[in-house]
Amino acid sequence: RTKGWDGGGKLVLGVMAVYGALVAFGPLLAPYDPAEVDFFNRLAAPSPSHPLGTDPLGRDVLSRLLAGFSATPLAAVAVVVFAIVFGSAAGVLAALSGGFVDRALMRLSEGLMTVPALAFALAIAGVLGIGLFTVVASLAVVHAAEYARLVRNLVIAEWRASHVFAARALGVRPVMIAWRHILPALVRPVGAVAAFSFSWAVLSFAGLSFLGLGTPPGAAEWGAMIAEARSHMRVHPHLILAPGLAIVVTVLGANLLGDWLGDRRAQPIVLFTPKLKRKEPS
Repeated sequence: RTKGWDGGGKLVLGVMAVYGALVAFGPLLAPYDPAEVDFFNRLAAPSPSHPLGTDPLGRDVLSRLLAGFSATPLAAVAVVVFAIVFGSAAGVLAALSGGFVDRALMRLSEGLMTVPALAFALAIAGVLGIGLFTVVASLAVVHAAEYARLVRNLVIAEWRASHVFAARALGVRPVMIAWRHILPALVRPVGAVAAFSFSWAVLSFAGLSFLGLGTPPGAAEWGAMIAEARSHMRVHPHLILAPGLAIVVTVLGANLLGDWLGDRRAQPIVLFTPKLKRKEPS
């Protein structure tokens, strides 16, 4: 590794730490109640009392933008977590089972990967109804197929590696082999894909909320904020720019994190190192 890569990694991790703090404490930093309506202060220009102005209902844009950190990013995290859990489980099952189970799961994952995520979410929402759980579940199902194929290929490649074959020949327990060799080989590739999945989930969830299929009406969510302000964007462009820039910065930060993790994939991860007693020479 070079010093430049270490500096870039620290910068990316620092930005993501700040972003995580905004997700955790953003709603607490809001100067006003995000749902407070003030019809006598509709579409106010940015001012010291309202740094980003007010929306068509007189609600403070900055407060709603900060409150949106607990809606869009958390929904995207839920999509990624569900996709990783179910996709990785399917990939491990396919790799260890082989035969018909492997072929069936891989054909199913390939079929899901050909379906546009937004179209699939719209179809699921039409059947199960509009709601946050429906959107998260439909997006997670589509994206879990990518993790299933990735984990399946990584497990097969690692299981056939020479060092794993040597460990099996020496009688090392499969649980220890999985912990010592297979799991570390999955961490960085899955983490890199998860970062890109997060950015994809943010865009998808904001797009569905823009169409009215994500959060309930009136909720402080970035896609919904853009939808509410689109009829006033020519006269009050800041109403679109604020949530739009929040989405852009989120997606850009997640992509940079994914690039950094992808560049470090070749470096080994040690989850457990046994302590060896040193024998002093006599």
